[in-house]
Amino acid sequence: MKKYLLTSWLKIAGIVATSGIGYQNNEIQLVSDNGNALYHYFIANDSLAKYSLDGDPVTDNMPKSTKHDLESFTTVDNTWYAFGSGSKENRNVGFMVNKFSKFSTKIDLTGLYDEMKTFSELTTDDFNIEAVTTYNQDWLFINRGNGPKNANYIYVVQGKNLIDDFNIYYFEFDLPKINNVQSGFSDATVINNTLYFIATAEDETSTYNDGAIKGSLFGAIDLKKMKLLFTEKISDTQKFEGLTVLEQSKKSVVFALCEDADDAKNNEAVIYKLQVDLKGKIK
Repeated sequence: MKKYLLTSWLKIAGIVATSGIGYQNNEIQLVSDNGNALYHYFIANDSLAKYSLDGDPVTDNMPKSTKHDLESFTTVDNTWYAFGSGSKENRNVGFMVNKFSKFSTKIDLTGLYDEMKTFSELTTDDFNIEAVTTYNQDWLFINRGNGPKNANYIYVVQGKNLIDDFNIYYFEFDLPKINNVQSGFSDATVINNTLYFIATAEDETSTYNDGAIKGSLFGAIDLKKMKLLFTEKISDTQKFEGLTVLEQSKKSVVFALCEDADDAKNNEAVIYKLQVDLKGKIK
């Protein structure tokens, strides 16, 4: 068993729901699966900036039928990335943002997502990219298994770009149930050769419709062996959808987590700290 401590850390007003998170230099970056913005929170002075990703006016609560469904956030060098889930055609989109100028460029992910589905023999009913990160020179696109097949897949994408010069392979993982409901990947981050992830469970077999929240777990995967190392339930009632590293040592890591409460009336994001005692097992 791994020791962990989950505590509420920050409350950020002005965000309906959060689905991806990053942290650098005492600043937090967030995306919402309901909005079209990248949210930039400055911890020191408790202020929030919003940058439109698609060039339209910032909308915090887009209609479900037309939203980008931005489920993941990651940083590569001086660029912030946000990715749509691919669970519907209008969600096959990503954005790359220069973190200095805040200029956003749209990425059409239709070709990449179609190839992922074809190669792994998944239909749109099972395709739902909830996390994107990098490992060495590769991209890791992580599919949440909340469709009929419970397809918890990690797609490894190699190549010069994500548009028309890439190759793909994938690995499937058997994640445990939470309160008798199958869990699915919801975000992940890499430390050295280990992928640390969170997974959630909802009582609904759909990549589109939300279900009753049954909890969340935390776990790790050895990326060299693509082997599941451990999982631990961290909540019976919360759906955590964002994970990033705040600080680390040889014995422990403190992660920041963001939550999607599936409440459109909510206008405040709660950020949590998850301190995990790894007993020197970071590889």
